[in-house]
Amino acid sequence: MTPLAQLITDEAFAAGFAAVGFAKASLAESIAVYEQWLAEGMAGDMAYLQRHAELKKDPANVAPGVKSIIAVAARYPTNPSPESGFSAYARGLDYHDVIRSKLRTLAATLNEHHPLQVQRICVDSAPLLEREWAIRAGLGWQGKQGQLVNASAGCCLVLGFLLVDLELPASDPVAECCGDCRCCLDACPTGAALGAGRVDARRCLSYLTIEHKGAIPNEFQSAMSGTLFGCDRCTAVCPWNRRGTALVMPELDAQQSTPSANACLAMTEAEFTERFKGTAVYRIGLERLKRNASLA
Repeated sequence: MTPLAQLITDEAFAAGFAAVGFAKASLAESIAVYEQWLAEGMAGDMAYLQRHAELKKDPANVAPGVKSIIAVAARYPTNPSPESGFSAYARGLDYHDVIRSKLRTLAATLNEHHPLQVQRICVDSAPLLEREWAIRAGLGWQGKQGQLVNASAGCCLVLGFLLVDLELPASDPVAECCGDCRCCLDACPTGAALGAGRVDARRCLSYLTIEHKGAIPNEFQSAMSGTLFGCDRCTAVCPWNRRGTALVMPELDAQQSTPSANACLAMTEAEFTERFKGTAVYRIGLERLKRNASLA
């Protein structure tokens, strides 16, 4: 590892990330699979994914002049009750804000040692095939339910990327280690997890409770159980969570207790803002939360 790569690695771990790695910026290799997924309608009504598909073919479309992609993963707690309430990652601070802030600090440190002409931070908001780049950066492998799995941190992970014009040594890939395990597939109550990393968003409770704007289809309402925001069923059961030794990023740990479905139904806009401002739940708004709570 070069001194600069070691510096980045050390800084990333010091910031609380569970994993860090590097990939050479080049054409995306999984774009055909992604386009087939879109063609089959599995993105549901997330029309922006179709609009941005062409851009995802090359990270240079996101950051012209990029040479390397720095990938990081942050661990959040494994949900002890994945069949109800709020997804574990949403019980702490909004990971988008947390990871962006830490990557800005990392970019500032890099600029002190090697002035950057290109420095683009991507956390769930840029047209980048994030899981592919995490895998190519050696952060782990893709589980059968589509999530990244890391041997030291399990699969309760959120990702971030810093695209730079530095020549960094590519990290070694990690072998797939799921074997014959199908815990994640069996845990999905709607059959959304199809295996081989494919998920039909139209059936996924995470998509339905967060991204979907309309009424939740009748055929999935009974499967929601007590779900209010997101779904951790396929990630919480992964055996690698129990084996992992990497620490949970403190900012992503639960900041306070979460309200019940009845409490959500009784909330005012002011109460919703006071309780959820600064968390991932805030982005769906009170109306959609009450839609979920009425079914829960």
